[in-house]
Amino acid sequence: MIKFDNWRITNEGKVLARQYDNLTRELRVEGIIPKGWIWDLLVQAGKNLDVISLTQGENSLSVMLTAEMLALPGYYTLQLRAAQGEKVRHTNMIRVYVPASLSGDAQWPKLPTEFSQAEEIIRDLNAHPPIPGSEGFWEIWNTETDQYEKSDLPLPSGSGDGYAIGSGLKLDKGSNTLSVDTADHVEADNSRPITSAAVFVAVGNIESLLETI
Repeated sequence: MIKFDNWRITNEGKVLARQYDNLTRELRVEGIIPKGWIWDLLVQAGKNLDVISLTQGENSLSVMLTAEMLALPGYYTLQLRAAQGEKVRHTNMIRVYVPASLSGDAQWPKLPTEFSQAEEIIRDLNAHPPIPGSEGFWEIWNTETDQYEKSDLPLPSGSGDGYAIGSGLKLDKGSNTLSVDTADHVEADNSRPITSAAVFVAVGNIESLLETI
């Protein structure tokens, strides 16, 4: 555990985690953490650099360490960085040790971790662009729930200030396609239009019936 006191950090243990440990070790910073800042952990191992986003709790900052973050054995230099708009402030640096493990194939990240996380979210959003909602607002893809959700952004004027899909239409939200809800065969009290194939079958049945008269 790392202690935070007036923008200085101290390490209470020599070993941070073992090489290739994955989602079993938490790096935790405890103390009176100033609020209103966005916190990152700057990491250097040899010539390799990484930037890891931290989650702020009640008097704490934390992150669950992955094998990618612990890909190299040896000493790691750690420093906290806080950002608030254009303001940026750093703590002092400390060193921790990561003992080598005999197995594992993780590689040091080609991009800092925070950029890799952002890139993954951007790819997901690009694969799911906003779609017009049925209540006059855009529906935005939620990368955490993997589904579209209503946003506060209204649709452009003329695109509908909220509408309902009638009984003769159907909307496929996956492809954002509005189509006619047709019937496949003729039946009483069915107000839906029938397909040409159903008409052909019905006409054929009538012709067969007439031939018997």
